[in-house]
Amino acid sequence: MAIRLQRATLYLRVDKKKRDGRMPLYVRFRRIDSEEPKFPIGIDLLPEEWDSERQNASDPDIDLILQKEITRIRQEVRKLELEGIEITKEILREIVSQKQTKAERPENQSFYAYYNDYVSKRTNTCKIGESTLKGYETTLKSLREFRSEIRVKDINAKLLSDFEKFLIKRGEESGKGDVKGSRYNRIKHIRAVIKYIEAQNIPIKNPYRTGDLALPEDIINDVFLEEEEVKRLYLLLNKVEVGSKQYRVLVMYLFSCATALRIGDALAVKWGDLDVNRNPIVLGIKMQKVKKPLYVPLPPLAEEMLEFAPEGNLNNVEKENHIFCLYDKQVINETLRELAKMAEIDKRLTYHSSRRTFATLASAKGVPLQDLKQYMGHSSSKTTERYIKWSPTLAEQSAKKVKLFDLKELLKKK
Repeated sequence: MAIRLQRATLYLRVDKKKRDGRMPLYVRFRRIDSEEPKFPIGIDLLPEEWDSERQNASDPDIDLILQKEITRIRQEVRKLELEGIEITKEILREIVSQKQTKAERPENQSFYAYYNDYVSKRTNTCKIGESTLKGYETTLKSLREFRSEIRVKDINAKLLSDFEKFLIKRGEESGKGDVKGSRYNRIKHIRAVIKYIEAQNIPIKNPYRTGDLALPEDIINDVFLEEEEVKRLYLLLNKVEVGSKQYRVLVMYLFSCATALRIGDALAVKWGDLDVNRNPIVLGIKMQKVKKPLYVPLPPLAEEMLEFAPEGNLNNVEKENHIFCLYDKQVINETLRELAKMAEIDKRLTYHSSRRTFATLASAKGVPLQDLKQYMGHSSSKTTERYIKWSPTLAEQSAKKVKLFDLKELLKKK
């Protein structure tokens, strides 16, 4: 009777595609009892990184590991066959797993795989919002531009310092310069993944814990509009063309100055989200960032912007229609800076400045901190406090409301 030898081949599992487009590489064997044994090899690749005909990876380092591993598997299978041992599916599973080969040790695995695993778990537990998720995706994209593959054991102070230099150089070449706030977020995301790996007792160097590296300085954007500047923007409504991009961005921005809506929430809000049977009207939405309900009473400025938004067309106010036009966020911020120039406001506006404007002006009007926290959808009053800014104008207004150390007034009372 002819001996039917087992043959081990590698292939990508296209049916197990991951969020980053990578697919796990499997080893498979000839059928045993009408079943094809197949097991993961512990490496994920993009389709373009794998040549199925030649059975090799485009990355020479990864390919070297794969060729050694497939050679080991074939040799162990052949040894058992020569000894006359019946090859079963369980035996093949044990050969492939080998109780953990050197190549399979966690510290030799892709840092990017753990990165995606961390983000996926946070997303599944609703502990990460849409904007934060996009931030993590941007960080991973930047890491891949810096280095196509990074293993867990590659993480150290020099590599992360080189990554920061890469970010600075890229910013300078693009004309944006060193955007410290963005760089802070990139490093903060990487540090979170390092902590996640550490928590699994996997050997990894954490230079932020040892003090070999420090987080970049987080540059806080303090830009907000004073009441007079809000008035100047409001007066532009009579100068820009109805239905133009400038008009629509201005209406949406003023609405957010009066309600503190984030840009993602403002773009998502629909006419059906308004409870018009209440006085004032109450807006009820699920926040895009934290996926929690938010209820905001609309002040007069917000209600007035609702009158501008339909642009005279009542068909625009159907419940399922968005209240504001769905422009790209970058386009919105660029348009805001055009509007600021037209209103002679010497500030670099971003849409998020509307939240600081709301918090600061509402606080100056005497709105309690706890109410502000609810309006802005914060879980902590400390977060809300960071949005309340201070300026000479606000100091002047405060002094008029509260007279401190007026000794002449005190003497009169005596």
